[in-house]
Amino acid sequence: MANEKERPRRTKIPVRPVSRSANPGPDEPQESVEGQEPDTSATGAESTDANAEQAAVGNAQTNMEHVQEELATVLAEHEELLDKYKRSLADFANYRKRQDRDREVQAMRMRMEVLRDLLPIIDDFHLALENAPHSPEESEWVAGVQLIERKLMAMLQAFGAEPMNALGKPFDPNYHDAMLYEPSDEYPEGTVSQVIRKGYMLGDQVLRPALVNVSRGPDSD
Repeated sequence: MANEKERPRRTKIPVRPVSRSANPGPDEPQESVEGQEPDTSATGAESTDANAEQAAVGNAQTNMEHVQEELATVLAEHEELLDKYKRSLADFANYRKRQDRDREVQAMRMRMEVLRDLLPIIDDFHLALENAPHSPEESEWVAGVQLIERKLMAMLQAFGAEPMNALGKPFDPNYHDAMLYEPSDEYPEGTVSQVIRKGYMLGDQVLRPALVNVSRGPDSD
C-alpha cells in the first residue's frame, strides 16, 4: 500500500558451520556420530590371541600327560622284563646246581659200583694172608701176596674208601649185617662180637656193610 510505511528489510548473515576436528582436544567433548558402531577390531584381535594361547597351553598339557603315560608304560615294561631276566638267571643257576649234583651223584654211583666189584678180591687176599703158612720156604710168595694186598688197599684209600671199625661197637643195621647172635663174656649184649667180613665207607655213604656176629651177653648156663 502507498500509505503504509515500508518495512525495513532484514539482511541475512550467512552462518558458517563450525567444523570440528577429527581429533578433538582435551577440553573438547567427544561426540559420537549417531548410527556409527564403535571400532572393535583391536578387542577382537586380543581375544583371538588369548584363545590361541589357552589352546596352546591345553595342547601342551595334553601332550605332557600323554608323554607321562607312555613313560609309565615303558617303566612298567622295563620292570617286568627285568623281573623275568632275574627269574631266568635264578632258574639257570638252579639248573646248573641240579646238573652238578646229578653229575656228582652219578660219579659216586659209578665209583661205588667199581669198588664193590673190587672188594671180593681184596677179601680173598685177606683170607689168603690169614691162612698163610709160616714156613721159611713159603715166605717169598707170602710177601708177594702182602704187597698186592697193600696196593689194593692203597687204591681203595685213593678213591676215598675206608674200612669200618665195627668190633665192639653197638650193632647198627645201617652199617652192620648180623650173621648170628652168640653168647660172649667179653662183649656186652647188643654189640659186635666178631667181624666175619669187613665193611667199608665211601665218604658218608656205606660202600658195603660189615658182616658180623652180635653178642647176646654171657651165657646163662
